[in-house]
Amino acid sequence: MDVVDTRADAPGALTPWAEFGRQLRRWRQRAGLTQAQVGTRVGYDHSAISKLEGGRREPSPQLARRLDEVLGAGGELLAVYTASRHEETEGAPGAIGRSGLGPPPGAAGSRFGPLPGDGGDGAGSGDGRDAGAAGLVFPDVFGWPCRLPGRGFECPLHDDAGCTVPAPVDALPAYLAFCASDLPADTGSDTVHVLSGLLVACWRAGTERTSPETITVVEQALHAIARRVEGLAGPARRVLWRLATGYAQLAGELRMQRGQNGMAMAWLHKGLGWAAASDDIGACATILYDMSTVARLENDAPSALAYARAIRTADPGLRWTAVAADLCEARAHALGGDALESRRHLVRARTGLSRLGERDLTEAPWLCGASGEVHLESGTGGALRDIAALTADRSVACLAAEAMERSLGGLAERMRPARLLLTLRLADCHACAGDPEAALAVAAPVLAEAVSVPSALIGRELRGLRGRLAARWSGRPDVRDFTDRFGRDLP
Repeated sequence: MDVVDTRADAPGALTPWAEFGRQLRRWRQRAGLTQAQVGTRVGYDHSAISKLEGGRREPSPQLARRLDEVLGAGGELLAVYTASRHEETEGAPGAIGRSGLGPPPGAAGSRFGPLPGDGGDGAGSGDGRDAGAAGLVFPDVFGWPCRLPGRGFECPLHDDAGCTVPAPVDALPAYLAFCASDLPADTGSDTVHVLSGLLVACWRAGTERTSPETITVVEQALHAIARRVEGLAGPARRVLWRLATGYAQLAGELRMQRGQNGMAMAWLHKGLGWAAASDDIGACATILYDMSTVARLENDAPSALAYARAIRTADPGLRWTAVAADLCEARAHALGGDALESRRHLVRARTGLSRLGERDLTEAPWLCGASGEVHLESGTGGALRDIAALTADRSVACLAAEAMERSLGGLAERMRPARLLLTLRLADCHACAGDPEAALAVAAPVLAEAVSVPSALIGRELRGLRGRLAARWSGRPDVRDFTDRFGRDLP
């Protein structure tokens, strides 16, 4: 029988070892083991495992590695351990605020410390190879920006001045030279613009077409930036910190898309520290938004709520951080079964979005115009769908479907992974509303493509839809055909 420790689940539990504890508990439960059984296999008492899961004890490197092996975590638990260990050395970045972002990475020891995927931590790249072992990878010209800002990312040197990005033919030699040297980095305009252009191109690749190579490019560049920042000081170091923040957030999002949530959280923790070091409030808030999403994907409502509330404290004077926090809090409350609080936060998010000012829209372009409406409606639809699934309230499910339709109506056609995910979620809303015909009609045109896309998020929606249909209408021939055709090959 497990020993229960509730302190790691408290909304404010953002200590350095709390995340390791949550991931340890997740992997243990996935393996179907009790705390006592895990303790026996690694040579510790069950109370020690309880303390680890509660975030009240730091494991040794050897124990972390052994736990990763015993639980079959494939390096993900080790990656979280590495990030937590570095975070404890520097001060936890989870408690952030306008006047107290915490010390920058490197306040003690190595300036960047071990990174997820470093050769020495045993985690690897998550793909069975070291990030640099196969040689440097440079993406094709798809999505390469001509100017900055691009996709909301400003030039780390010149902010929103409108900088020209070198063409790919000129960018490749500069990028290879940057990665090949271990000397302190040249932070001149060309180098910074190339690294910024690469980040924008990879961000677009991650949202508009799912490619396994994109994560390799992002993590190789991030390791090179971390290595090259050593020896720098002042403005030059801050420039690379800003770049590292953007790359770490994208690495976290790409790992999340692939279902590698432990590695995703490790990168996001690193990015949060770098964002705090460079006093980038906007990046802190958006990374916390992603961390809340990862926690929700792990069905960890208390942690999702804790990260959501931290968004609000990033800068209480900004309206857009309140909107982002409300959206995340609504999803977390829905996951936890609190329909009243979820709907209250949805109303607040909608009201707040309508009141955003020029500064808010400049700092958070993803909440601007059509993009903001898409985020609002998709968050509303997701929260209401979760409530309907828990309560079997068909009227709520119908409201969820209406919100999902509005979200899809504002989403660009080129953003295929997002369109697939939201389409399947719309089908699931119809299933929650007791309408299997509508669910199958919505899902049928995209099923073949959804199965072929290597996205854990899309696979999650597809499995949820299939399970709901099979549980309620397994006797219908069209549902049986659906579950038979798309039962064995789900991503």
